[in-house]
Amino acid sequence: MIVLLVVAVALGFGLSIISQSVTDTEIAGHSEESARVFNAAEAGIESALGNISAIVGLGQQTIPVGEDENRIDVNYEVTGQDFLEGDYSENDIATVVLGTLPDTLTIEWGESCPLAASLLITVIKSDNQIERYGWNACDLANDFTNVSDPGSVGYLRQKTLIVGANALVKIRPIYNQANIRVTGTGNLPPQAYGIDSRAQSLTLEAKAIQVDRTEPATPSIFDYVLFSGTTIVK
Repeated sequence: MIVLLVVAVALGFGLSIISQSVTDTEIAGHSEESARVFNAAEAGIESALGNISAIVGLGQQTIPVGEDENRIDVNYEVTGQDFLEGDYSENDIATVVLGTLPDTLTIEWGESCPLAASLLITVIKSDNQIERYGWNACDLANDFTNVSDPGSVGYLRQKTLIVGANALVKIRPIYNQANIRVTGTGNLPPQAYGIDSRAQSLTLEAKAIQVDRTEPATPSIFDYVLFSGTTIVK
């Protein structure tokens, strides 16, 4: 009886170890497969970012990642929005890109006085001429233009700006951060992009990643930099 008891205990202990080893192996395999699928979904994001302006609005794109039994099919889609909206820290840059047609921009910002930010607007025209504007949401007794027109729901102020074709508009909040929204009258190209990438392996492990991207902007210090291919004459 003692021998049988010892054998039963040893057998149970051995089966427990085997079961735990099998479970650990399955968990490790699942984690590895999950990481592979996630990396494949990221590859879809990178593929979209590399050709974003050409595939926006074209629907679902598919790329294979890996080969044979390790292949993972990645489906991604890029959508564009013809307005710009977001929270910008003080001295950050919101960039609006004009297309081949002129447009009238409506710029909304601010929440409440006296903490609402002011805006520095830089318009870089197609002939490289630059115009600058300064707008106050609240009366700060400076050289900026005080804007009094109320914005839509959620915005303190709004002002329109007529901009020519192929221009670049840079908006920089000062004195405080600002929630900024910029809309046009219908001629604006995409100002921000949404990328939805989904990957699924042959074992049905699936991952999805969503990324939003705006047009790239240079740091605010570049607003005061002069560029020349030859010489600059005062």
